Amino acid sequence: MIPKGDGNLTSDTGESLGVHGVEIEFGAVPRGLPAARCAGVLWQASRSRLVLEVPEVARYLVEDGRRIRIDPAPGASLREVSQFARGTPLAALLFQRGHLAVQAAAASTCGSGILIAGRSAAGKSTLLAALLQRGWRLLADDLAVVGLDSEGSPVVPPTSDQVRLFPDARERLGVAGGPWAIASEPAPLRAIWCLSSRGGEGASETDVEGADRFRSIAALAYNTRIADALLDRVTFFRLAVAMSASATIRRLHRPMGRWSVDELADLIDRSVEQLNLEST
Repeated sequence: MIPKGDGNLTSDTGESLGVHGVEIEFGAVPRGLPAARCAGVLWQASRSRLVLEVPEVARYLVEDGRRIRIDPAPGASLREVSQFARGTPLAALLFQRGHLAVQAAAASTCGSGILIAGRSAAGKSTLLAALLQRGWRLLADDLAVVGLDSEGSPVVPPTSDQVRLFPDARERLGVAGGPWAIASEPAPLRAIWCLSSRGGEGASETDVEGADRFRSIAALAYNTRIADALLDRVTFFRLAVAMSASATIRRLHRPMGRWSVDELADLIDRSVEQLNLEST
């Protein structure tokens, strides 16, 4: 499994990225891959390698699910380089390992793990922090991992010890950004909430059913095109089937134009309590 990291990017360990057994090194990275089978804007990939360029920050080479080589751009700060390493390069490495990296926040309570998915700036981290204030434990912020345990059931391991919040969210929540209670072990995946905004007076949730469940899981992947290039399709199908069979999937609607984090957290608290009661 994948233990939490210490938050510092170093040249000899991947612990800082929340991933065990990863070599991080600094050195020259080519601008492309001669054997690339897929390519997109600023990236090229073969089955076991990915080259990603982040302009004015760095080029990243991800190899074999075990190594990230970083070629910083002139004048780039280590903070910027580290921040971007925790995004697509880390997701690519996890895909190479056969894990599903998803763009979601994750937390656990009473032995149940959940994912909060949504587009960038949808409010995932803010809602995550609100749950942590209520006694939940942190699994991940922004990039979460789903794997299978020895019985083939989906689990979410802890991969983060920090939650990145915008200043206005910190002020509204009354938090300085941690420290947070960190989960010590992987949590069984019990539910997935897909966060979105729409008109209406209050927060609400609706079940995702039928074929939409599988499509919702496919949309969770961190950079779907890179996932398609690096994650074996049989592995993905096995993960998606297990997630669809084990997890409740709901759309979580927040009203537009006003603060509704407490209402959303109330909905999740009640839903997880009910799911836990149903499983006993």
